[in-house]
Amino acid sequence: MTEIVENVRNDIEKGQLIKGNEKVLVAFSGGPDSTALLHILRCLSEDMKFQLGACYINHKIRPRAVRKEISFCSDFCHHLNIPFFVAEADIPAFARESRLSLEQAGREFRYLILKRIADEDGYDKIALGHHRDDIVETILFRLFRGTGPQGLLGIKPSKDKIIRPLHNLSRAQIEKYLKKNKLPSMLDSTNRQSEYSRNYLRNKIIPLIEKKFGIGFRRALLTYAAIVSDEDRLLKGVAVQIISEISTTTPGGKIVVDLKPFGTYDRALRRRVIKLILETAAGKTGFGDFDDVERVLGVADGTLKAIHVGSGITVARDKGKMVIFGRKIALAKRELEVGKKTAVPEISSEVRSRLILPKKSRLKTQKKGQVVNLDFEKIILPLILRKIEPGDRFSPLGMTGTRKIGDFLTDRKAGKYIRDEIPVVADQKGIIWLVGYQIAERCKLDNKTRKVLEIEIRRTKHAGKNQV
Repeated sequence: MTEIVENVRNDIEKGQLIKGNEKVLVAFSGGPDSTALLHILRCLSEDMKFQLGACYINHKIRPRAVRKEISFCSDFCHHLNIPFFVAEADIPAFARESRLSLEQAGREFRYLILKRIADEDGYDKIALGHHRDDIVETILFRLFRGTGPQGLLGIKPSKDKIIRPLHNLSRAQIEKYLKKNKLPSMLDSTNRQSEYSRNYLRNKIIPLIEKKFGIGFRRALLTYAAIVSDEDRLLKGVAVQIISEISTTTPGGKIVVDLKPFGTYDRALRRRVIKLILETAAGKTGFGDFDDVERVLGVADGTLKAIHVGSGITVARDKGKMVIFGRKIALAKRELEVGKKTAVPEISSEVRSRLILPKKSRLKTQKKGQVVNLDFEKIILPLILRKIEPGDRFSPLGMTGTRKIGDFLTDRKAGKYIRDEIPVVADQKGIIWLVGYQIAERCKLDNKTRKVLEIEIRRTKHAGKNQV
């Protein structure tokens, strides 16, 4: 076993990139990196007891070259006794539809198709041929485009199903391995075309840096990235703890931040907290650039009232809170059948109604309750659960007249950005329960009550303190 193969084996074992009896799908273009990767993994597969498959992705950008590459890859895999797949996609069309560059569209589709094949054919891991020089290029690329500490982490050795067993090898080591083992490979002509951003870095910028500062600049950059990585992990842990203490998630998925404790933290930590919250709200790692975070800080300190930050995310300030949310909740109208449960997925809840004996009911005033008891004989069925409508009025418990629900909620300091999550229950005469707040006076229990209707709303998914 050569030194390079042994080094890769050590990295695989140290990072637990591949475990025994796993199936590994290799992204195989026939280029030097993926050829070396496939050959090295084949050398290790029997001893480490894992299985291999290889997939070539035809981007339909270079039709003439593709035929030669597929033939080469097929023959190479046949020689190594490795199953071989070809996946095709019209990347130029995908780029136009997605409004992405060819480079970005190809990268995104590559991950999508590899994950799909892995899922369909039972592969546990997807191996990519990224190496140390790719990590350097990625760090420089992100620096030039604009990035925070996360962007300096480069390419991780593993993430979910994706693994990069060659991450500690240089391009020179890979070329040396191919030459020593007399392994042919295909050269993608587009790699020499410097109009692509990454190619421009590789072909133009990095040679200039290397000429001026020497080959040691790569190690210096990777060392700096490692330091930033450790510090980023520490600060992220602090930010996650802060989020769990100062924010909650509503049943409808809105994130609500208490601005009083939030304002006591250093600005650097506040940026971290906001960045993590934006990523959570959008469901995208890396979502929210520096300008977005600064604008959110403007909402927090009161210089801005409400902003949009892309991906349908709104950030607004209201009553000492900052609310981060996507689209408004559209509560559907649904009938509540007595004795049955009714799902309300829009707010991750279910409503249950049942008849109970008067002696088991609650005769005292019920405020802020998730369970209420009503006089069944004062209700005219059917019961309807719906959203609050403009102009809705009801008679709160203890009042003889009616009040607008909007005014009632304002008096109780209910934030305007969460009111779309507050349902009402109505019978044929009107609202009998403003859910979570108050029942109607006309349906209250008294000494003449013979039948009691109990209505309860329960959360079916966690809502409360945030755990990012």
